[in-house]
Amino acid sequence: MIKKIVLACAVLGCSLSAGGFGDKSLIGIEGGYSGMGMERTAPTEATLSSEHKSGHLGLKIGAEAGNYRLFLSTRYFNDNDFDYITTYGVEGQYLFNVSKSANFFIGINGGMANMKFMIPNESFSRTISDAYYGGDVGFNIHAAQSVDVELGTRIMDLQFENRKNSVSYIFESMVSAYVSLIYKFQMN
Repeated sequence: MIKKIVLACAVLGCSLSAGGFGDKSLIGIEGGYSGMGMERTAPTEATLSSEHKSGHLGLKIGAEAGNYRLFLSTRYFNDNDFDYITTYGVEGQYLFNVSKSANFFIGINGGMANMKFMIPNESFSRTISDAYYGGDVGFNIHAAQSVDVELGTRIMDLQFENRKNSVSYIFESMVSAYVSLIYKFQMN
């Protein structure tokens, strides 16, 4: 599945640039640290809240035109309490030129998140596949003519619920701090 997402991102990213959207094509590798809130509710028990923390790796492919950037992305989150957490989506950013060596950016994001997890004392796994949306903010530092380093914070509003046997697991939002290494090139 990840291979299909990466291939689709590559094709669409090249198409955006070749189709006239962008001045530059972009390929980025991202690493970061995330926190996700979760609540467990059951009819005869008190609600339990927990915070899940995980590292993540991602791939971003896109295009840049003037002060706008558009990325298609996929990410894998490493959390020992889950069999997997993956996201794939799109991010649009607006760049504010604060100096010759850096931009401040603000953006929006949206896509699909997939999760699978087992709960102790349950004989089945729980899965979620649902849409998310959110925003991001950060700095884009021009490390070289064709390389940028992006430092940012991303919020993804999840609002997912998995209910089985009167027990619900509710995921509210995920907040990530990340760094991306972005390679810029011309597609002609």
